[in-house]
Amino acid sequence: MTPASDRAARVAAILESVTLLSSTIAAGRHVPFRGSTLTRTQLAALHRLAHARTPLTPGRLASALGVTRGAVSQLLDGLRAEKLVQITAHPQDARSRIVSLTVEAAAEVASFERGVVAGVEPQFADLTDDELDTLAVLLQRVREHR
Repeated sequence: MTPASDRAARVAAILESVTLLSSTIAAGRHVPFRGSTLTRTQLAALHRLAHARTPLTPGRLASALGVTRGAVSQLLDGLRAEKLVQITAHPQDARSRIVSLTVEAAAEVASFERGVVAGVEPQFADLTDDELDTLAVLLQRVREHR
């Protein structure tokens, strides 16, 4: 194997593992927001909002989700109707708005994520704490690379 194809094979192996782990997570029986029928994109939006390091505008949320601003407006309308998000004026820019989770939605997302972690934690049993830290750092670097 050439170095380039060897590297591609390594990346492919990582993607296979991430995909299989994602399937395990998705197959879990934990369902957030019982009584609400949410799309995958709405769930992704709630996750993004729960883990945003800075306030998100509808435009930034659209970009993060890979959808248009019009699509995110419709998505947010649905989430507002379910009382899962709130939209407030941006504190530094009166022309802009900030999207955030309601207190109840933030608690539900946190509870859901605790359940998911508890379900997949045994798969990480063979890793030391240092290895887990390294894995987290490396995946974060990959995720943030643009």
